[in-house]
Amino acid sequence: MARQKRQPCAQTDALGEKLGQTILRLRTADKMSLGDLSESSGVAKSMISQIEKNEANPSLATLSRLSQALGTSVQAIVSSGNSGSALVQKSAIQDTPLLQSEDGLCELRIIGSIDTVQWVQWYDFRAKPHGILESSAHPEGSVENLTILSGEAEVRVEGERWTVKSGETLRYKADRTHSIKNAGEVPLHATMVNILAHAVRTVS
Repeated sequence: MARQKRQPCAQTDALGEKLGQTILRLRTADKMSLGDLSESSGVAKSMISQIEKNEANPSLATLSRLSQALGTSVQAIVSSGNSGSALVQKSAIQDTPLLQSEDGLCELRIIGSIDTVQWVQWYDFRAKPHGILESSAHPEGSVENLTILSGEAEVRVEGERWTVKSGETLRYKADRTHSIKNAGEVPLHATMVNILAHAVRTVS
């Protein structure tokens, strides 16, 4: 069955425009051509061009490949800070960046702050039955913390595998390829906190 088209949304359009501008700015700062970024990320030149012009909605996997090639994170690319006010930030659900997995069964909302993105990345994760979120390796020494709010997940880190149920928390090394799968027949809801390598070394 074909997916319904999403209705135009001012917040989504603004996020797409900022995303394209940020990728263009980072690419230019690194003196990378479209071809250079395409080669290092594995994303087609035409797709990168469309993203920079806000003519395409990239998947989570595409953003992950681009952010790694640009030496940053997905959250740093799509989030924005707020300064000069006693209020650090208040985000309505429709204003929170939402990313989808390539299979369309997983959603990741970026709820962490851009001010702490170099240490901690915080996400709200939801997956439909059989949905799988696959992630490439984070910087060496990084630790991911997954707390299941409802449902059941199967976490794989290379050759190892664990099952995590509602109310349980799993902490695992995220500096290698890993995946989270909805292992049940009901929607999975979890909170995911990724502590990056230099933060782990600081507190250890």
